[in-house]
Amino acid sequence: MGESRTTDAARTQAAPDLGGLTVCLIGINYWPETTGIAPYTTAMAEALTDAGASVHVITGIPHYPQWKLQDEAYARGRRWEEMRDGVRITRVRHSIPETPDLAGRAKLEASFLAGALREVRRDTSDIVIAVTPSLAGLAAGALGHGRRPLGVLVQDLTGNAAGESGTTGGRASRLIASGEYALLRRADRIGVITPRFGDLLIAQGLPDEAMVALPNFTHITPVDVSAAAARARLGWTRDAFTVVHTGNMGMKQGLDSVVEAARLSDIRDLGIEFVLVGDGNQRVALEAQAAGIRSIRFVPPLDGDDYPYALAAADALLLNEKPGVREMSMPSKLTSYTSSKRPIIAAVEDGGITESVVREHGAAAIIPPGDPERLLQAAQDLRCDVEGAAVLTTAAQRMFQNRYSPVSAHARYVRFAQSLAALRAGVPA
Repeated sequence: MGESRTTDAARTQAAPDLGGLTVCLIGINYWPETTGIAPYTTAMAEALTDAGASVHVITGIPHYPQWKLQDEAYARGRRWEEMRDGVRITRVRHSIPETPDLAGRAKLEASFLAGALREVRRDTSDIVIAVTPSLAGLAAGALGHGRRPLGVLVQDLTGNAAGESGTTGGRASRLIASGEYALLRRADRIGVITPRFGDLLIAQGLPDEAMVALPNFTHITPVDVSAAAARARLGWTRDAFTVVHTGNMGMKQGLDSVVEAARLSDIRDLGIEFVLVGDGNQRVALEAQAAGIRSIRFVPPLDGDDYPYALAAADALLLNEKPGVREMSMPSKLTSYTSSKRPIIAAVEDGGITESVVREHGAAAIIPPGDPERLLQAAQDLRCDVEGAAVLTTAAQRMFQNRYSPVSAHARYVRFAQSLAALRAGVPA
């Protein structure tokens, strides 16, 4: 979502505390991908570099969320060396499944693991940090770090995600989770973006003292324009009440219910339009489902200049998860949503990770997932209740300031690396 480049303010305020430290950072998603976890992995590399470390990123080729090669420069070859903003980047070839089902993802993971593990073993950095997902990045770090301290940043729990999204059956997801936990036990420090991830890992026998809070942050700069002006810039319908969802269009988002809400808006002539910005493995199916529906619009992924305008164009922003999704992930879009000065609708499971976070902060109108009627009613309520919408907007802004500040996040990244460096030096962290 949006431009992955770290904000100038955050970069200039990073203290040079890591001088002389060398860091190997492994993650399959990295710049120039703009959706999902790539912006955060990119920001971590830049934050550590700004703090004085020499960072070597081992990553894949740009493919997400389209699940297609995004730059023909990587159409040929097995390995690429690049430099960007002081970060050394090594990219390795991996498969890109046309259908990211269990078989397709397994092939992607195996091919990335083969290349990444070789690079990790060649690397001579002082510390190693792996980002999950993917499991292959975690495995490359766990199997290749040798005697070097290993840190892991858990953005998603892959086994839980596979089961809750419907990508795999229960037995397969349990096997994936078991392997994931076994690899995580090799880590010296585990960064979690929400405390619930830490609780789940501790329940699986991982040590409490290894857990470190590393919440994500917003990586965009909001624009202060009216919704009407933003819609005019983007060429969207100007007079409809506009509900915007951004990011991946995959299984776990459950966006078929949004299409049905748009169908109901058409039938009842409510003037409520749903805009789905992004791409993913379910986009083609969603577009087919939406054929003939006027109250829905599909917009391809936007660049860093236009993405903030997509948020500003919304009368309400939508977090939407498939029914049954509870423990698999925290939507990364929430960090950008909270900075946008727009009310949020969260169609999420009661008691799930996402629901618990937004409820704690009072930052969204929470409704059950998979219910088009309730989604449409939530949009109508926000359109009619200006004061209620303002309360939600203010709460979301407080959440952004308290939880998702870029400067605070970058300082946490530096402390995480420092704690690993202290282990290498034999100093209590």
